[in-house]
Amino acid sequence: MNRRHRLFSVILAALMLLTCLSAALPVFAGESKAENIPILRVRGEQTVYAKGDDGKYHELYDDDEYVSKIVKKALPYVPGALMTGNWERWSEKVLEMLLPAYDGFKPDAEGNVSADSKVYSKKAPSEYEFVDSFSVNGSYQYVPDMRVSPMDEADGIKATVDRIKELTGQDKIILIGQCAGNAYMLAYLKKYEEPRDYAGIESVMFSTTTTNGQPHIDAIFSGNVDFESESAYQSLIKYGFSEGVKNAAGGEVLNLIHETLEMAYVSRLGRPLTINEVNKVYSQLKDCFIAKILKEYYGRCGGYITSVVQHYEEYKDYVFPTSEDKETYAAQIEKFDDYYYNVCLHQKDIISAIQNKGKNVFCIAEYGVQSSYPYAGEITLETSDVRVPISYSSFGATGRTIGDPFPDEYVAQRAAEGLDKYISPDRTVDGSTAFLRDTTWYIKNADHRFDAPVMDLATAILRSEDATADKLASDGWLRFMNYNGENNPLTEAHDKDYNDTTPTNPRSKTVIGAFFRWFATFFKMLAKLIFS
Repeated sequence: MNRRHRLFSVILAALMLLTCLSAALPVFAGESKAENIPILRVRGEQTVYAKGDDGKYHELYDDDEYVSKIVKKALPYVPGALMTGNWERWSEKVLEMLLPAYDGFKPDAEGNVSADSKVYSKKAPSEYEFVDSFSVNGSYQYVPDMRVSPMDEADGIKATVDRIKELTGQDKIILIGQCAGNAYMLAYLKKYEEPRDYAGIESVMFSTTTTNGQPHIDAIFSGNVDFESESAYQSLIKYGFSEGVKNAAGGEVLNLIHETLEMAYVSRLGRPLTINEVNKVYSQLKDCFIAKILKEYYGRCGGYITSVVQHYEEYKDYVFPTSEDKETYAAQIEKFDDYYYNVCLHQKDIISAIQNKGKNVFCIAEYGVQSSYPYAGEITLETSDVRVPISYSSFGATGRTIGDPFPDEYVAQRAAEGLDKYISPDRTVDGSTAFLRDTTWYIKNADHRFDAPVMDLATAILRSEDATADKLASDGWLRFMNYNGENNPLTEAHDKDYNDTTPTNPRSKTVIGAFFRWFATFFKMLAKLIFS
């Protein structure tokens, strides 16, 4: 065989080898591409169900008659409390009626919950039917039990991840955290993925995250409630009630604050709102009622403590004030400490570790709405998604007060630094200071929602190779986008800052109406036990 023939044979053999490889490569490459990796969304909102006498699960206290009875029994004690400033008798009466209602589904001293109560969509892994677990855009979903510590619920996420991989034949998964679900996702990453160098993760997305705190929950649980007068004016008088809060699952929990402000406003027959009086009423209820209710239920729920970041140690002293309390609930407190000190305070370390393994980490944050809970100080003035200020949900973006955009000189300075692309069109968000500044997207006016239009953006990001805000802009997925309703696609964010909103008046025209709505909302909040 001459040299030419030998060369031809080598080339032919190489071509045959490449042909064989090319037949296998699409399968191999397809298995590793992002579009084939299953997505698991760890959600935050839920409803608690309890098993009834018929053996079936029923939503807890979805009964207006139950709420009305409590309102009727407690109402006679209100006038005396308002006149004397002494709410002890009122608190004793209400606690007497409410505390027995928590038996059976509140966490025990170790943080465990009864098998006779569960949350919507939450099933044992062996019973999990994934046909029913699909959410929008074909993603799977997991709804952790918000009564339970994230470190314990990480086990349920692990079982679900393993089941999804078994069903799909994939060895990796994409994780999306939603609202408080981000905390449970973080706990899973720390407990199960970090020891394996995140080998089972394709990418991670934080969306509408509360892991850096929700000021309104932080304030209540730590006893640091402080009604900020300007924020109260903006949310109640000028901007009115947020539709996102009124319609969201669990919105009753914090709509109570609006009722308090309205009650104070109308009780002064239209005179300027006196925040000092509102704070005074709160101070009377703080220890004799609110702290006791927190210890009985809300304060011992893992989902709530994941939003208490700025005053965590104060939270423990407020909800568990005595040495006896700390001893009784030591096991539960230990689990909360584990999450807070080993996960929550190390979020950026976890993100960096994931990135160092070649994985992508993304963030979707929402802004453009005044906080509807004006009792956590000045932070409630920052542009937010109703619940979480933009600086918290975006891991460090700089946010302005709605109606008070960045001044021209600030924008000019950012432009000179080549960073003006990170400033929102309405000049209320500067994303250049965010920890994930090139892989963070901002949605205006979404009000803490994560429905189909938001999931469309999330899917576009997660199904793209090495997505960044700059790269996806050519496909129409801009860094700053505007929410137009659950049935409409996202569009380019506009520059209107809503500084021209027409002031609205409180809904109640009479003091009696305001008082009744306040107490109805309060007891509904406690009775429905919905976390969002």
